[in-house]
Amino acid sequence: MEERIKGIIPPMITSFTPDGEVYEKGTLDVLNFLLERGVHGLFIIGSYGSFALMSTEERKRIAKIIIDEVDGRAPVIVQIGDPSTRTAVELAKHAQDTGAAAVASVIPFYYAGIAYKEVEVVRHFEDIVKAVTIPTYLYNNPKTTGYNLTSSVLLKLVNAGVKGMKDSSGDFMLFAEFMNEVRRVTNDFNFMTGTVGLLQPAYMLGACSCVAGTANAFPELVVELYDALTGKNYDKASELQAKVIDIRKLQAASGFRPAGCYSILKMRGIDPGTVRRPWREPDEKEYAFMKEGLSELGIL
Repeated sequence: MEERIKGIIPPMITSFTPDGEVYEKGTLDVLNFLLERGVHGLFIIGSYGSFALMSTEERKRIAKIIIDEVDGRAPVIVQIGDPSTRTAVELAKHAQDTGAAAVASVIPFYYAGIAYKEVEVVRHFEDIVKAVTIPTYLYNNPKTTGYNLTSSVLLKLVNAGVKGMKDSSGDFMLFAEFMNEVRRVTNDFNFMTGTVGLLQPAYMLGACSCVAGTANAFPELVVELYDALTGKNYDKASELQAKVIDIRKLQAASGFRPAGCYSILKMRGIDPGTVRRPWREPDEKEYAFMKEGLSELGIL
């Protein structure tokens, strides 16, 4: 299953009812919408998946609902990050027992930006790696964790057994530096860009995976971009990359890109439920702005 973790991997949104309960029907609707449109895997319970708004038991429930429904059709990476190493390990073991292909973890946040040195970060990941036999990935997201990863720490994580990284720094030069440094010591590391806005340049650099938030809303378009790249149709890829960047701008009409996915899915006839507070979906004016923009792009 590890060999199959490549291509377009949406960081799947989590569906809630208007009163904030987990919405199983919406979760299954979104899941099958994505798989039917050719995505290559799923990254669940991450930032798009509202993980920081859920309890540990809710995260376990969502993981089981999704993995059971996928039933081996695609690899599922479960994001198990938590401020507590103990909870992250608990979630990693549950993900493995449920059938995940891999687990991924953010840096243990909240204290990370002010208190942790590399020893705490490396030990956190060592404990996760030792707890499971499936691959452990790093989810690098400095905007939410307050921790700025360096190449030297990344190399220590590689030595500790971390097998890949989803990089959501948005810093292409840093991503390139990470790739260069790790490749000097191993080729057994899966680099995934965490933004579809950088899919084309990241692919040209050698990253064969993209955890693409916009693929929640337009999975077939992002898969088409990936196919153009793998087929070496670079002119078409450039056109699609530009279109995806336009979509990302519209998706952020409310100021928060993950929330826009719920509204776009509704425009497309899918029932994704809604967000959990304090998130909010785009208001009426923002919704109309998104719909008009997507229509002008010819994709709605």
